[in-house]
Amino acid sequence: MGTIIKSVAFENFYNYYGSYEANEYQFKAGINIVNADNNMGKSKFYNGFMWMLRDQVYDSDIKAFVDANESLVKMASGKAKAEDLLFKVGFRVIFTNADVEYTVEKYSKFSTSDGELLHTPSMMSVFKKENNADTPVFDKDEQMDIINKVFIPLSIRNYALLQGESMDRLVDLSSKKALSDTIDTLAGISILKGICDTSRKMAKMADSLYQTKDSENSKNDTAKQREKAKRTTFVQNIEKLKEEIEAAKDELNAAKRKKEELDAYISNSNKRVGIRSKLEANTIAIKDTKKNIDDIEMSITKSLFDEENPWLLMGMQDELETFDAKREKHIGEVARMNDDGALVIMLPEGSPDTSSLERMLKTEVCEVCGQRAHKGSDAWNHIKMILDRPKKISTTRNDFKDFYGMLQKSASSYLMSIPRLGSKIEDVKVRLDKMKDNLDELEEKKNDIFTELNNAGGNADNSEYNDRNIVADYRRVNSVITAKENEINGKNKMVAKMEDALAAINQKLSSYKKAADVEKYEEFAQVLAKINTVIEETKDDIFGRTIETLAQNANEKYKALTSGNQSSGGILDFQRDHDIVNVTIRDVNNGEITGLGTGFQRMKQLAIVMAVISSKIGDEKMFDYPFISDAPFSEFGENFINNFFAVAPEVFSQSIIMIKELYDPNADDLLTPFGRRILDKMNKGQIRGTFYVNVIEEKADTTGLVTTHKCYKY
Repeated sequence: MGTIIKSVAFENFYNYYGSYEANEYQFKAGINIVNADNNMGKSKFYNGFMWMLRDQVYDSDIKAFVDANESLVKMASGKAKAEDLLFKVGFRVIFTNADVEYTVEKYSKFSTSDGELLHTPSMMSVFKKENNADTPVFDKDEQMDIINKVFIPLSIRNYALLQGESMDRLVDLSSKKALSDTIDTLAGISILKGICDTSRKMAKMADSLYQTKDSENSKNDTAKQREKAKRTTFVQNIEKLKEEIEAAKDELNAAKRKKEELDAYISNSNKRVGIRSKLEANTIAIKDTKKNIDDIEMSITKSLFDEENPWLLMGMQDELETFDAKREKHIGEVARMNDDGALVIMLPEGSPDTSSLERMLKTEVCEVCGQRAHKGSDAWNHIKMILDRPKKISTTRNDFKDFYGMLQKSASSYLMSIPRLGSKIEDVKVRLDKMKDNLDELEEKKNDIFTELNNAGGNADNSEYNDRNIVADYRRVNSVITAKENEINGKNKMVAKMEDALAAINQKLSSYKKAADVEKYEEFAQVLAKINTVIEETKDDIFGRTIETLAQNANEKYKALTSGNQSSGGILDFQRDHDIVNVTIRDVNNGEITGLGTGFQRMKQLAIVMAVISSKIGDEKMFDYPFISDAPFSEFGENFINNFFAVAPEVFSQSIIMIKELYDPNADDLLTPFGRRILDKMNKGQIRGTFYVNVIEEKADTTGLVTTHKCYKY
């Protein structure tokens, strides 16, 4: 009978303000859901178990586990610290195992003295209840035995507590040995290995005892002693070679694990070089585009005050026309006739310039008033007269005339350009917007290239030099693998030859007459040797059958977890190499599938854990201890969550799942439609377990934040 948690309770623990009675969750076998949004106590709930089991809590500020005694003030309810002079911060678990009920409490007492908050170190109390009688457990060693051996044994604790990325550490699929260790732990193979080690040692001791007795009995038989000396030499050499073979296997496995790490890199090294070339070109394009944008923005400032086309004059067209009308009126008022009757033009000296006047005559258009001036007409002759005027005309100057003349010369150059300012500004804006859009596209492309680089096993810090190192490491590792495989094969052949020679020596020694008591030692040694052989073969057979069962169960669980997905997750393929296991995902053509998303990888890991548990030796194929998870289900999706709730009860006798994917803060019942469907299945008995929803009483800062809960199903 395993462990079942009956209840979990908090007292002034983070935002769980109040007594244990006010913050108690009652659980049962099956799936127990604690549905809560962010900052509503999911991680704090999990921290209670961390405090009890590891004397640690997860500090979200620094995103790391810290010693609980150093974080007690943070663990205390903000409202309790603000309002209560004396209070307790505690976490309590009531659980049963083998018909015994245990109550374990982890707590610290707080007090306020002269405005200073004081507290005791973490303390623990344990009670056992048998036959309706409570018995306190005071012995510290016995308390820890209850925690580490009864509640959740240390050997499987990593598989019972999952939070965030811990799944990656739980089943490290990049390491074949790590997966083998997982199988050893959960499937009980390590017990068989221990039996094999004991059997091997006993057989060796029995043989040594027999050889000692036989030597004592035949010390005067020179020929036999010579054969026994040969035998001893062969035995020692064989043992030495076997030790060297085991050492070579360790080095071979280490090299293979290193090769696994490099495989993802080496297979994409050329691809990464090309990706980095694209990244370099993209970086140059971004730099050039930013410079072009800077140049355009600088030109805007310059254009505002440009001497020929200042943008500040935008919209001044009407003012120029008003000025031109006043100028024409002024010219008419001050015009006079010379003695020869010629018309005196009141234009400033040098204005219009010679080239402009020649152009007016050629185009037959007066650029001052914009009227037609046909050749031979008075207007045309008037323009020609101005062109042919003397370089200096004796005129009477006054300040007012000079003022208008200067204005005319200054303003006339803008007369034709101001109407075009709007289109010029629009052109610049279009160019600038286009440049900025191009920059956005380049930045987005840069992110895509980085993603491509990461998927190819690289990052921004990796260089082609690093890739060359990876190639060199890969070649070196392959050389080590080849060398060690050759060494192992060569030494195995040597061992085989030596064992043949040893068998011949043993055959010869068996022909010598032995005393009756020595024969008894020989028979005993032979019996233990045969027993050891049987145990070794049994271990190999059970391990092989376990792997076969594991492969079958893992694929069943993996298929169940990925059921309903748009894309196929493939088939889990288990390959055994001695006591090492490798797992890959294969397609229907037995090709390895790579590049699956995080969700599929996590499903693969969880499927393996479930399958390993289901492959345990014995009739009971359940994980007999609570499975407690604060893992982010959002990366899996609704389909996986539904599949998990269907599969988990077949593997885990009790699951306590902290989840936010079923929470809707805008719904009256605080549930998503999917959450309601899960609850409905529970109410109909299709899913066995409990359903709680955490609630924040009212919005507040940490000093007033209080989490309560509603029980929707028990």
